[in-house]
Amino acid sequence: MANMIKKVLVVDDQPEVGAQIGAYLKHLGIIPAFALSVGDVIAGFDPNIYSLIICDVMMPGKNGFDLVRFIRNEFPQIPVVLVSGYFDKQMEELQKVFGIGRIYRKPVFLNTVKQMLAEMQELTAQ
Repeated sequence: MANMIKKVLVVDDQPEVGAQIGAYLKHLGIIPAFALSVGDVIAGFDPNIYSLIICDVMMPGKNGFDLVRFIRNEFPQIPVVLVSGYFDKQMEELQKVFGIGRIYRKPVFLNTVKQMLAEMQELTAQ
C-alpha cells in the first residue's frame, strides 16, 4: 500500500507518555521515533522519514499548535495529530483558528492510536 504509515514521530515532554504511545504503534507494526520538544523537531525535521506526527499540545516552550504551524508552512504533506489532557476555551479557539478537526484526549489508548492512524490514512488517500 503506497499510503501505509511507516514511521511516526511522537512529540511529548513526558517521556513515559511518548513511550506508551510508541508501544501502541509498535504493537500495530509501526516504527515510532521520539522527541521531547517542538523545538527539537523544528531544528532537525526530515519529511522523508515520517508519515505522521503525534504531538502533545501543552509543553514548555513551543507547543503543539506551533508545530502544526511549522509543519503546515514547511511540509504540508505531513499530517499532525494533536493530543492533550487539558482543554479550555483558548485551546478550543486555537483549534478553530488552525482548522484542526479533533484534538484527541489523554490518556491515549490503543484504540485511540488505531483511530488516529485510520483517519490519517483516509486523509492521505484523498
